[in-house]
Amino acid sequence: MTDVFTALADANRRTILELVAAEPKSIASIAKATKLSATVLDKHLKVLVQAELLTVVTKGKSSTYSLNKKGLGEAAKWFGKFGSAFMTGQADLLGENLGNLISSAAGWLERRVGAKINLDFDPEETGKELGRKLSDAKREATEKVEEDKVKVKVATKKASGKAPAKKAPVAKAAPKKAAAKNPAAKNAKA
Repeated sequence: MTDVFTALADANRRTILELVAAEPKSIASIAKATKLSATVLDKHLKVLVQAELLTVVTKGKSSTYSLNKKGLGEAAKWFGKFGSAFMTGQADLLGENLGNLISSAAGWLERRVGAKINLDFDPEETGKELGRKLSDAKREATEKVEEDKVKVKVATKKASGKAPAKKAPVAKAAPKKAAAKNPAAKNAKA
């Protein structure tokens, strides 16, 4: 199998993926849009199919190419590894920006009022602390989601593996017939 990133490294192959993303395309429509020769286009299409980025359906002499989510999922999973690091950096930056904003607002207010505004905290440090807290909250939420996913999987396995047995209806004992209270019946016995 061709590596997904090797396949994505070529600009022509990325263009082909963009064309096919909207809807499946024939070789002729891809060739027309990319203006690639048949030989070059064939080479690129083979690489994309081997990397599992495209699937091909051939009917007679006509081949239609469409996106294969498997290869794209592999690339997305790899990029996802960097998402939390990116978000942590963004949270830190947000905190710093908020600190700067607070400091600037205090300066503006000082100019308007004409008096010194005393901030009892360092806005930059406060911003950084806020960024860390946001990052920690995101990490904790992510961990909680993962824990809940595991709980759901376990519960699903239990439910599918152990279907509750249906209880057999309990047979009730037939009521004992009481002696007839009919006086005619008593007289018949005597």
